[in-house]
Amino acid sequence: MSGTMSGLGFYERGLLLKKVQIFDMALTEFQQATTDPQQAGKAFAQVGLCFKALGREDDAVRAFRQALETGSFSTLERVHIQYLLAQTLESLDQEFEALVVYRRIRREHPNFQDVDVRIQDLSSGRLRSRRRLWTSHQREDVFKLWEHLKPQVASLLSQTWQRLARYGDMLETPRPVMHMSSSARERDHLKTPAKHCSSSSPIDRSERRRQGRIAVQMLSQFSSKTPIVAGEGEIRDLSASGCRITSPVRVPLGTAVECWIYPQNGHPFAVEEATVRWNGHREFGLVFTKVRPSVQRQIADMCRTLAPL
Repeated sequence: MSGTMSGLGFYERGLLLKKVQIFDMALTEFQQATTDPQQAGKAFAQVGLCFKALGREDDAVRAFRQALETGSFSTLERVHIQYLLAQTLESLDQEFEALVVYRRIRREHPNFQDVDVRIQDLSSGRLRSRRRLWTSHQREDVFKLWEHLKPQVASLLSQTWQRLARYGDMLETPRPVMHMSSSARERDHLKTPAKHCSSSSPIDRSERRRQGRIAVQMLSQFSSKTPIVAGEGEIRDLSASGCRITSPVRVPLGTAVECWIYPQNGHPFAVEEATVRWNGHREFGLVFTKVRPSVQRQIADMCRTLAPL
């Protein structure tokens, strides 16, 4: 390319061709314009639109992402490109990725077009898809796997029962009783620590920490701005102040995320901000740092309802 004007020329010719719906030729012009740093961002956005018009949705997703990474846009322009990206992801049935982008749009530009409705529809759709019955093909695969593993499982169960039987025989065998003199009992009593524990013992601290935590099993989605982390998991315990999530996604300590919770019976709701206080193998703990009063009441009511009697 000879210079900035050449890039601008390619871009303008692309706009003319796109206007008369000659998308394949317009695509070529816009791709030429992307090599000009001053035109690259908006040219990639137009490349994405041409790919969409040609039915090449996967290529369109890549182009919109390149536009967001390459170009310098105003807030409204950036939100428009994010909206196109989310729509394209939605058309590819990449529902979770689309949800993450829609929620990012809502944080940057509340009430933008129909983003709230799309988030609600996609959230409900994802929840339903999680509960769909397996297809006959999937069931056949599971049955085949079971037939293959059944002999090994039967052997393992037989070995386990034999070991349990031997252990039971050992428990029933009487053991000799060792009599201890009174002086030995006194010495043993002096060596034995008092049975009562101080209030600062690890057991008491653990029990206090777990007070109010209710064992649950709910779907969850989470996403952050910086660093960009997004994923889904399962909430295993819940309290008014936080929760524990199991997920294959590793979230760094201190990361602030928006956390969506999907009750088994009821509408999904969001904790606006929660901070990662600890993480381990395929799980992490969140403390709720910014919660709307209505959501706080909903969590408290849920904990009271699910608490064991």
